Amino acid sequence: MRLRTLTPVALVAITFPLAGCGGAGEPVRERGTAFTVTLDDYLIRPQQLRVPKGRELTMTVVNRGGLGHSLRIRGATKNILAFDFVRPGQSKTRTFKPAPGTYTMYCVLANHEELGLYGKLTVR
Repeated sequence: MRLRTLTPVALVAITFPLAGCGGAGEPVRERGTAFTVTLDDYLIRPQQLRVPKGRELTMTVVNRGGLGHSLRIRGATKNILAFDFVRPGQSKTRTFKPAPGTYTMYCVLANHEELGLYGKLTVR
């Protein structure tokens, strides 16, 4: 019996639709004021995050991937928080006080957002 190996093109065709998968599922509800978001290569965890309104929040971003990433949180018209380049294995922490609403968390580098490095932050 002869085993076949997949060509690089076949591997990309199989794995590309899975990028960012992992089932966003139910939002992770943070009741406290400090929480962590993990960046991996084309995945953000938790992908859906719900935080309390009216409080100053402290977010730590940890890069567990093999590539550098950034993290921005954008509202309807502008970014409300920005973490610049976060190297693999590095973490950064920022404090902010978001208004109630729904925001998008995303990486601005290259096409990382399109490959799955995005999420939703809901402030209620």
